[in-house]
Amino acid sequence: MAVLILSIEPMSGIILSTRRSDLSARDHIAMLSLTEACGMNSSFKATPTSIETVRNWMSIGQGRALTILLAVVATTGGIAMLNRAGVAFEVAGGVALIFPASAVAVLAGLFFRWWGVSAVFVGYCLTPWGLSTTPGRVVFFAIAATLQAVIPALVVNRLRVREYRCIQFLGVVAVVPTLVSALVALPALILLNQPQMSVGQAFVSFSGWFLGDLIAVMVLAAPVVLMVRPDLVLADDLNRLYRGWIKSPATVAKPMVMIVIVFVAMELTLRFALFGVHWIAALLLIPILWAAVRGGVGAALQVNAVAGVVYVVQVVRIQAHQEGMGLFEELFSSYLNLVVFVGAALVVGLAWGRADSLVRELDEHRRLLQENFERVVTALAAAVEAKDPLTQGHVQRVAKLAVAVGKEMGLVGPRLEMLRFAALLHDVGKIGVPEHILNKAGPLSLEEREIIERHVTVGVEIIESVDILGPAIPFIRYHQERWDGGTDAKSLKYPGYFGLKGEEIPLEARIIAAVDTWDAITSDRPYRAAQSSNVAMQELHAESGKQFDPDVVAALQKVISSRDGVISSDRIPIIGSKLPEWVSD
Repeated sequence: MAVLILSIEPMSGIILSTRRSDLSARDHIAMLSLTEACGMNSSFKATPTSIETVRNWMSIGQGRALTILLAVVATTGGIAMLNRAGVAFEVAGGVALIFPASAVAVLAGLFFRWWGVSAVFVGYCLTPWGLSTTPGRVVFFAIAATLQAVIPALVVNRLRVREYRCIQFLGVVAVVPTLVSALVALPALILLNQPQMSVGQAFVSFSGWFLGDLIAVMVLAAPVVLMVRPDLVLADDLNRLYRGWIKSPATVAKPMVMIVIVFVAMELTLRFALFGVHWIAALLLIPILWAAVRGGVGAALQVNAVAGVVYVVQVVRIQAHQEGMGLFEELFSSYLNLVVFVGAALVVGLAWGRADSLVRELDEHRRLLQENFERVVTALAAAVEAKDPLTQGHVQRVAKLAVAVGKEMGLVGPRLEMLRFAALLHDVGKIGVPEHILNKAGPLSLEEREIIERHVTVGVEIIESVDILGPAIPFIRYHQERWDGGTDAKSLKYPGYFGLKGEEIPLEARIIAAVDTWDAITSDRPYRAAQSSNVAMQELHAESGKQFDPDVVAALQKVISSRDGVISSDRIPIIGSKLPEWVSD
């Protein structure tokens, strides 16, 4: 929100400044409308550069003096009017249920510092009420009330706590000033009401002064600070959560609708005297808690402001007809509800904000662990390919295509991810195979074939100590199995190793088997040149129902034909490799 500040300059009419240099379109329209209304040239353009120039002008010399003057006049007038309006909330001599002028005093001390303090004092002196019946009393009570501006002015630039900034801010800016003000005023309240004021009455007067001012600051001042300077109240994580909430109109509207519903219920209760309105008012906790779990403590305090105003309006109507103990009971119930509202907003809002922050931290740690784990997995695959340069990029392509086929066959989530890891590591056992056998151009001898076949067992031994890869071990161990269960090396060109067949072989292993074969056929090998994709699919179809699962072959055919479903391997490629054109699309 761009907060516009108006100031008057003799030669150029109305000059506008902003707290941000990046004005929205709405701000530009508002500025142009104002300049036209004041008779300025319609060609005037409110550019960021001109705005920055005006801001600089307002911070020095005559511009600064004029800005201060306007702030002082506005603060003095606001305090004077609200101080007089405090009569409407008075429940005892000099004590009000809620005292809006206190909120303005705190804001003046925060934003205008000592000029604001001076304006607050003058404003209180201009419109005395209650026990302020003589000049001495007027000055004394004005000083007591002005302390609520003095303390914020002293501490605003000394707030250093980060994690618990909200508690520190509200304690120093809301609780301490109102408490000190009430303590200073208490002796005067007692002396001026002697001899009729008892200890109990003195305590009630003190509590009323303190709580009336505190509730006003929490309900009215805190939301203004949140809108103008949320960084004063909220730590970075809570500020982010709050800004995300306030940018969503639908999210903000829901608690407001709840407040309207409760307000209607309170009206019906008052009209028909069904039961105590304070019980119905307790339902205002629902929108406050809703906001707390959606936008943290910032959102909760904003909704609490609306709920508090609605509740106070109803309470004032009730107390206008109460006297004696009935008035005391109403006052007690009112303060209890208002304190509960604020307490709920703070406790739940801070707790939820902390929980959200922890979840984000855990997600970030999980992401880093995932990235590091994938780097380790890919590094193992790279170690294998380093021994066999002609197969460089093989495991990358197999992993990518295996996931595409897995998605086609309905695999999702962790199962799909484990398929990807198994595809990356299905040949990791070749680290234990001599290079002269891996790179041999001619047919392998029986002894060399036995060494090659051991790569599955070696690969399982390498990764079985990694707990997170436990589910992938069967996929790696059985990725050489045949659909028909054949193991006879004499009659079969590619026999199985363990004799599993059909559904006994894990689906992921069957997928890796088919994809591994397809990539091997379409890639260069020491003993032959790469074949086309069509040739590879013809061979797979020829072995469908024998070496390969027919359903897997059909899914692979569909993926290759459609070119869809191949996942991006942005997180995987550490090894550079040239992929077929359809894979890289």
